[in-house]
Amino acid sequence: MAAALRHLPCTLLLCLPLLARATPPDYQGRVDFHVHLQSVTSDWRYDNDVRRTRISRAGFGWLEYLGDSLAGGLLLGYIDLAQGDNPLDTATYSDGYYGGLQLQGRLLENDYLQLRLDLSLLYNDTQNIVGEQRVNNVWTQTEARLQARIALGQRLGLRLDLNQYRIRGEQRDSGPQTGISNFRNHDGTGYAAGLDLVVDRSASIGFDWSGGNREGGRIYFRRRF
Repeated sequence: MAAALRHLPCTLLLCLPLLARATPPDYQGRVDFHVHLQSVTSDWRYDNDVRRTRISRAGFGWLEYLGDSLAGGLLLGYIDLAQGDNPLDTATYSDGYYGGLQLQGRLLENDYLQLRLDLSLLYNDTQNIVGEQRVNNVWTQTEARLQARIALGQRLGLRLDLNQYRIRGEQRDSGPQTGISNFRNHDGTGYAAGLDLVVDRSASIGFDWSGGNREGGRIYFRRRF
């Protein structure tokens, strides 16, 4: 199952030109802006250890439609990292920023179903300084998400998400204790489900709950200009 999911984004991208022909060209030049709050917990694997890690994000992003079915944009925001079982006290909490790129392809859209493929690459940087001890966490996150919205009425929709993501990074310690520890995510495959409420023709709010590779929730607000 996991092996098949790794090849899913490539398969969908190959099918994208065929599926997009049925979509009217009314998106080009428009901008999709969103604000989101997220808190998730996952397992990160170090050299000889697995640590429970909580990540909280508060950020925003925007997508500009480049054609009938393709959009690209940026993601920016604040992030904090918490690891209660980290053996270095200074590393149990750190905060900083993240930024990255996002690419979205519309695979299908009609009155009842929206199907999208979302690809993103994020750079994350958090640090904490206590006395002379400093900890800096730096990592990249790549993610592919297959997203579906099923209409439950004129305004309410059910959102389903299947995702595959990868984390690679380092914990850099300097001061009385020095060293570099490599880490990566323990599980790659995840899912999410939630509700999306259309406020007007161009705005929506919603929430979702995730499981699998990450456990937690997210709330968001979106508006298209």
